[in-house]
Amino acid sequence: MNIKVLIVEDNPITSQDLEEILTENGLNVVGVARTGNQAINKARDLQPDILLMDIQLDGSKNGISVVQEIYKTDYYPVVYLTASTNREHIEKAYSTFPSAFLSKPFDQKDLIHAIELAFVNHYQFIRGSSNIPEMNKSIFLRNGDKYEKVNIEDVQIINADGSYSTIITKNHSYSISLNLQSLALKLGNPLFFRLHRSFIVNLKWISGFDNQHVFIDEQIIPYSKNYREELLKYLHKF
Repeated sequence: MNIKVLIVEDNPITSQDLEEILTENGLNVVGVARTGNQAINKARDLQPDILLMDIQLDGSKNGISVVQEIYKTDYYPVVYLTASTNREHIEKAYSTFPSAFLSKPFDQKDLIHAIELAFVNHYQFIRGSSNIPEMNKSIFLRNGDKYEKVNIEDVQIINADGSYSTIITKNHSYSISLNLQSLALKLGNPLFFRLHRSFIVNLKWISGFDNQHVFIDEQIIPYSKNYREELLKYLHKF
């Protein structure tokens, strides 16, 4: 399994040890963050599969508050590392629904197993989620006190809204209780492209683009420079 891991650890010796252990066991360390702000930015840019998060970080943000901030727009399973047995910290960490806690010093095998299990459980949950039906040709979305049938090809834009997503068609918008990453996995449709951490668009509705935005009807949607090359490849296919 090519599992992408973001390490968040403020001790440079420990972070180097973690990177070596993970790499030697076939895991893909996509980045290392030393501070909370670095972790937030790298998580959004690198889109890891797993966060390996030290709870005690230097600075104003601890590992728990960092995860809470990341979860406003994205969800990644988190494996916490901690040298503390502070019950208050552990109970606060439970609010982020971690996949595992590991105490320092940790056993290497336990570390690898925790990461692999977190990845497998999350993948199976996403594929088996019953929040919405598998998206093929249509989906029923709630509008007030009723559900409306919406053709998938009529969806123009999907916008992240914290732990929810807003699905936008030409004439209406709907809120759904899945974050953008979970919804992206559910789509399974080549028409849809994630061009920003907060936006997925339907390629067939794009009427134009410039160096920073794509245009759909009257709406202007930013796209990340990290996605530019891939976006252009997809646009040439349709």
